[in-house]
Amino acid sequence: MKAKTIVDPDRLKPNGIDIDQMAALKKRGFASFENVVSSDQIAELRAICERLIFTGTGAQEGALFDFVGENPLASTGLTQLLTPSNFNPRLRRMPYHKRLESLAKQILGPRARFSGDHLFYKPPVAGPETPWHQDEAFHNPRFTYQEVSFWIPLQAATVENGCLRFIPGSHLRGVQPHRKLVGKERSHGIECYDGFNPDDAVFCPIPAGGCTVHLGRTLHGAGSNVSATPRFAYVVVFDVPAVVSKEYREFNWLDQLTKRDETERKWKQGAGKIITFYRRLMRRNTFDPYRLYYGLKRRWWSLMQRRTRT
Repeated sequence: MKAKTIVDPDRLKPNGIDIDQMAALKKRGFASFENVVSSDQIAELRAICERLIFTGTGAQEGALFDFVGENPLASTGLTQLLTPSNFNPRLRRMPYHKRLESLAKQILGPRARFSGDHLFYKPPVAGPETPWHQDEAFHNPRFTYQEVSFWIPLQAATVENGCLRFIPGSHLRGVQPHRKLVGKERSHGIECYDGFNPDDAVFCPIPAGGCTVHLGRTLHGAGSNVSATPRFAYVVVFDVPAVVSKEYREFNWLDQLTKRDETERKWKQGAGKIITFYRRLMRRNTFDPYRLYYGLKRRWWSLMQRRTRT
């Protein structure tokens, strides 16, 4: 594969985005920032994240899983932890979070809000590639989304250890065809297999303390980690309330229940029911049409089942 490895010449300053920089971000679908997180914060972030990952935090509720397989912390796996701030609120209270929120409001507008965070651990030597995908391909196709993700490496991100790579302009073409990973259909991961040319990939290495930023439809992935050290990355996502899509879409790659889905569903039906409600209240994202629609749909379905039984 031909790869354009860049140290972004338009790397943005963390104190704001000017008109030309915003235009470049909207044209390419991605950018990078410098000095977003101080070295002290990076050290604290890494300590928190290592502790969460290596103690198996969230596994019982389906939050910790292997993105490309079924065995978290496998030497050839890509371990992901969903919403690590649920387990350590300090992640949302550190100074970098306010800085990212300010940048998100510049990109998405004043309604931008914290949507969630993710943690990735890619083991050394045999850490796998992160498949090409668009973040919106994981969402319900009945709705339209506006979101932005800040990808923060907890060490320098290099081509050797799996820095992010992007397809410029891919966010302008809608959601492309995806599928479950071949031979790993029970895993959480999906891959985009059509609608783009991998030779157009732009690799974006960044130093510790910097971050990349990409929009919800920007096609991206990451190389394997062939270095001798683990690669950690912390991702913070902001969005605005979802709205009902004006076009009919089907994401059939989401139809198959994964091992992670089954674990999460079982947990939410049991001990996790109250915890899930509490977390939603704490996030204050209760006026999203996405949740309103599905809340009403669940109530209607439950009512119909009761009437059928009687």
